[in-house]
Amino acid sequence: MTDTISSGGMAKWFLSEHEVYVNGEVDQRRGRKLRHGDIVNIPGVGRFQLVGPKNGD
Repeated sequence: MTDTISSGGMAKWFLSEHEVYVNGEVDQRRGRKLRHGDIVNIPGVGRFQLVGPKNGD
């Protein structure tokens, strides 16, 4: 966990200002549940693959 975006309000603002791709599709859901293997791409920021429990726990 990076604590880069620390609140829902900050996430809402970030998503309104930046395109965020999850598994290749634009996604602006603030409460989206990310799972093991998901790839998050934020152009100009970076591309990240989530690593964690495979069963979603």
